[in-house]
Amino acid sequence: MKKLIFILFLYLAKFISLLIRLCGFGQASNFPGKIVFLVQKDFLRHFKLKANSKIILISGTNGKSTTCGFVANILKTSGYKVFYNKSGANLLTGIITAFCHYSNLLGRLNYDYIILETDEATLPLITQEINPNVIAITNLFRDQLDRFGELDTTAKLIEKGINNTKDTTIILNADDVRVSSIKTKNKKVYYGLNFENISNQLMTNNKWLPDPEEVTLCPDCNSSLIFTKKFLAHLGDYKCPKCNFKRPLIDFIGQDFKSDNWTSKFDVLSSAFKIHKQNFFIKLIGIYNVYNAICAIAIVKSLNAASALQIQKGFESYSTIFGRAEKIKVKNKTCWIYLIKNPTGTTEVLKTLKDLPNARFLIALNDKLADGRDVSWIWDARFDLLQNHEKDIYVSGKRAYDMALRLNYADIDQKQLKINENIVKATKQAIMDLKPEETLYILPTYTVLLEMQRKGISKGVKQ
Repeated sequence: MKKLIFILFLYLAKFISLLIRLCGFGQASNFPGKIVFLVQKDFLRHFKLKANSKIILISGTNGKSTTCGFVANILKTSGYKVFYNKSGANLLTGIITAFCHYSNLLGRLNYDYIILETDEATLPLITQEINPNVIAITNLFRDQLDRFGELDTTAKLIEKGINNTKDTTIILNADDVRVSSIKTKNKKVYYGLNFENISNQLMTNNKWLPDPEEVTLCPDCNSSLIFTKKFLAHLGDYKCPKCNFKRPLIDFIGQDFKSDNWTSKFDVLSSAFKIHKQNFFIKLIGIYNVYNAICAIAIVKSLNAASALQIQKGFESYSTIFGRAEKIKVKNKTCWIYLIKNPTGTTEVLKTLKDLPNARFLIALNDKLADGRDVSWIWDARFDLLQNHEKDIYVSGKRAYDMALRLNYADIDQKQLKINENIVKATKQAIMDLKPEETLYILPTYTVLLEMQRKGISKGVKQ
């Protein structure tokens, strides 16, 4: 009986997805899963996987989508059949929807690798239904505090999700204290950085602007940790002055970072996985993207799924996804879209973009459920980095006036701020004002990004 119900609602989910797309109501990335979940809570368990198929889950606050994209592209380049939830719908209902979409009419998934971006709070729900081969955790920053609570709560959710599994390889960011100290009996593989030329501080108007950081205490004795290096926010090399806790030995370590012409170059060393100073590059800038790339390397090498050459080919052919450093052309004018959603991620985007020539900015802030109702995080993000920006800054979204106030407190002249809560009108005005030699950088929160996609703004002509 359960099997019959499963097949009937699988058909229904596929039909609803098709209908939503045909009617132009969106990507149908969540709603079909919501319908079937109401009827059958263990819906995921009824799908049949190909023999020797492997499941990879990627979770953490920032970098999930890009890391998923890197891994998927590397595996496709290596000749494997792959599917992943490219739309970024990473709640349980979104993952159910993806399974429905990619399965055949009998619920069979004929793929070598299934890669799932997974929300941190969703991880324990997913691992109750399926047992993955690999779980990777990128980092933990304050994000949607009204939903998740403080970071220790989020870390416990992730740890619970991991400990639901058996014989799963766990890939952890060694530079993030809360991530590296996750307790599990599963095999652990660590990745991290050892860049000598990177600091998490910037000088602006003769003032140091440190990154927004999380409180980092020793998980064993609760003492304040000593950092010898910090690469991004609180991510770095640390040790406890009172006990033996320190950054773990790193299996995949990034070295010799260089960035130019929208390309990041770095070396990766791994004695355990027989990588001796292999040089890689990605067509993305920002230390956070290097972290994503090294996480992807750790995943595919832990599975013995790709050579260094295949990894680099995967990086070279990678195309940015929905709103994550996505380049589009609108009316023959160049726009880039960078999702922002928390203090650390936003600060890293601003650090990456602030000195680019001929840049204009559109910043759009919403406070819907998927964004987080509490928008106080904008006061911790370093919008001060834009205080020397001489051109108009367009401000939009449901909480446009909150963002305008924040920019005003960042010593940005009110006369530079062009405020319009309607994202369609704000984008049209920004593009109309854009000179041929200028580039518009759109920084939306998540539901603004969805609205832009739904109304066709973010489609343009993708580059």
